[in-house]
Amino acid sequence: MAASAAGVTARRLGIRTGRVAVPTGLLVMLAGALLFLLPPHSTIAAIVLGIVGVVVYALGVVQLAGGPWWALIVGALSGLILCTALIVAGRGLALRLFGEAMPCQVVSRQQVDTSARYKHHDFVHALSCPAAGPVSIRTDSTDRQPAGAPAEILADPHGVLEPDFASRHHLAVDVVMIVVALGAVAATITFARRGARSHE
Repeated sequence: MAASAAGVTARRLGIRTGRVAVPTGLLVMLAGALLFLLPPHSTIAAIVLGIVGVVVYALGVVQLAGGPWWALIVGALSGLILCTALIVAGRGLALRLFGEAMPCQVVSRQQVDTSARYKHHDFVHALSCPAAGPVSIRTDSTDRQPAGAPAEILADPHGVLEPDFASRHHLAVDVVMIVVALGAVAATITFARRGARSHE
């Protein structure tokens, strides 16, 4: 059978076997998530590594499946799901496991203009927490809290994880997101291998 354009593209980019590219892409995605969760908490580095990881993983899935275009689409989708879950749900799980719930009060809220990058505003909240002292939390408009309102936060007593509002993280939801994402990746790899065997 003639090689598809997806398979040719993967080989031109140096990805000749999915057995190496798939785990490499997954590790790169994990590294991006860790750079977001842990110091220096770099959102840009997390996004860049996430994109690179998804691309490498998806092209690896293409090679696992023998080169069809459907493998590239499914690989990219499952990779994006996992990358998002690692960053979003991963933060919530880390705060629930290693952080503590603390009562605080929102002292002030300042709107930050981010229109140069994307079409909505961010909000920086200054909080006073009896157990942790002054805390600053940045959110988008959907999670903003009014000044003077009480708020429960999740904070790492060692200061490794960035604090966040507890209302933004639900343990059951975060666990389900991670499980679904890992399931999507496992199913993608399984179907890719079966697809390759069917064309042998």
